[in-house]
Amino acid sequence: MKRLLLLLLIMSGTMLFSTAAMTAPLRILALTPHACEMLYAIGAGPQIVGAVSYCDYPAEANKVPRVGSYVRINAESALRLKPDVAIVREHNVVGIEVLKKMGVKIIVSNPVSFETIFDDINLLGEISGHKAEAEVLTQQLNDRLQRIRDKKRSESTVFYEVWHDPIITAGGPSFINDLIDEAGGKNVFSDINIETPHVNIESVVRANPSLIVIPLEKRDIEERRAFWEKWLGKGRVSFVAINPDLLHRPGPRLLDGLELLQQALQEQQ
Repeated sequence: MKRLLLLLLIMSGTMLFSTAAMTAPLRILALTPHACEMLYAIGAGPQIVGAVSYCDYPAEANKVPRVGSYVRINAESALRLKPDVAIVREHNVVGIEVLKKMGVKIIVSNPVSFETIFDDINLLGEISGHKAEAEVLTQQLNDRLQRIRDKKRSESTVFYEVWHDPIITAGGPSFINDLIDEAGGKNVFSDINIETPHVNIESVVRANPSLIVIPLEKRDIEERRAFWEKWLGKGRVSFVAINPDLLHRPGPRLLDGLELLQQALQEQQ
């Protein structure tokens, strides 16, 4: 009888341990900045045990241990953090195969539209145990997107200066091109079938944009304004400077960037 009771106690303890293990929060590696932002936005930030460079929003993300960049992972450092799941931009990131062989579940997140952004937020909600929060967030973001679409007016021409030396812009296949369209503008280089083509000054002058978007990233905005006014004529073109993280990262803050872009378009009409 005592032996049977002991066996039952052991079995009961094992079941309790197994249940606790299954319900324990997943330990997550956020190996791309947009995934980091998504996880914090749905309340799963405390489950992030490792991140990569440029995972800097919100402020708490800066305290998370770094295990590399979004193109190269230090697998040894990452494995020391005992992760269950790694969110990556693509499978061929250096170091990911090692994590996979060691039993870490690999999830790819590389959204290319608002719809796929919402899908990925919901996916991260499911795997992190924050499904309800993710659904609330995606509904809020979708509502904002619909309001932006409803406010579209006549198309103003836009030149997006991805970089200034050499001059790089956003072509037709780029997500930036889609954002300009969503905001109600027309990308002057949408007919170029390259995501980020190099262009020259003369081609920008011929395109005659009414708005130039300059990302707030390692450049003097007033200097760029003076440069383009010299070529396009002072007072003939409007300028807006926007934090590139609001337009280049396919995460929850993308709607902030889209609203700023639409506001700039409507102010210069």
